Amino acid sequence: MRLLIVILTIVFAWSPAYAKGTDSVFQPLKLERVVDGDTIVASGQKIRLWGFDTPEKGHPLYKVATLYLETILAEGGLTCKFIDTDKYQRAVMHCRVNGADIGAMMVRMGMARDFTKYSKGFYQREQREAQANKRGLWADQ
Repeated sequence: MRLLIVILTIVFAWSPAYAKGTDSVFQPLKLERVVDGDTIVASGQKIRLWGFDTPEKGHPLYKVATLYLETILAEGGLTCKFIDTDKYQRAVMHCRVNGADIGAMMVRMGMARDFTKYSKGFYQREQREAQANKRGLWADQ
């Protein structure tokens, strides 16, 4: 029995999901508030949503992107996976609502751009769709 516990511990320690602890899987979080289109506060922590970038305060669509994120999150069912900590000491997390990728929804509607510096093109398909359909940020192009 003791040998089995040791073997299981070694196997789990080497698995990718366990290597980073519970942070590498999507965990439920309690939304407290939306800061802007790509930042939220949930379960007591400020979170920079991973993979996409929305307009900053004072730029076109800032308020619309923020309201769209609030609408998405109003459904409940927020789950996030820890990715990193940014230079402002915010947790950078890949998040979903009821299993749907928040970044994909934001980019597809033209409320955000794929943040390729960090996402490595993860949302490029959604961005091309938004551009082709002249949604949001791409409406005047």
